[in-house]
Amino acid sequence: MKKILLFSLSLISIATFSQRRKKQDWTENVRSSIDPHVKVMVPLGNNFLKDTFDYFYGFGVGGNLNLYKNFGLGVEYTYFLANVKRPELFGYLGAPSMNNFDWYIFHQEKITEDFFVEEVVGYSTYRMKSPYLDNKGDFSEGNGGLNLGAKAIYTVDDDGTQQIVLNTKLNFYNSKIANQNPDIEKYYSKATLLNIGIAYRINF
Repeated sequence: MKKILLFSLSLISIATFSQRRKKQDWTENVRSSIDPHVKVMVPLGNNFLKDTFDYFYGFGVGGNLNLYKNFGLGVEYTYFLANVKRPELFGYLGAPSMNNFDWYIFHQEKITEDFFVEEVVGYSTYRMKSPYLDNKGDFSEGNGGLNLGAKAIYTVDDDGTQQIVLNTKLNFYNSKIANQNPDIEKYYSKATLLNIGIAYRINF
């Protein structure tokens, strides 16, 4: 009976230690970072945004949480302004501003001791606001779409706390504009945006 009890206690102790060890290993992989950044976003293709604006430019901040085995979640906020190249297409509106949020899942690959690559896929939301030229309020429109891209990350210190991040991403812009002509509807409601940025990452 004593042998059975001792054997059972040994199994329970081993199992408990293993569970604690697994939990500790999991939590050791959890890291977070904050990324202040600047970005330029250029409309591509045949669409209303491409014909109306030269490019969007802005600044913001992002945050990442590395959850398990180099997979994690992230979010970025960017405040954009735009250069209007064809005011006659844009209407009776002033130059717009845009609030952009990118939510995404990422996977990080270690290339060398100092160089990493992150693949990113997620969803973006946009809120564009433009003042009417007669100062009678603002025009506001909200849209969304998928995003996907990659980040090149270079470590600039010995302990890996500080990094420079180059970001390239495609943002798919989809507004809810309806028209009986599908070509006109597509021209005004859908666009692809090339998003290029640089960030200073702090890991903690």
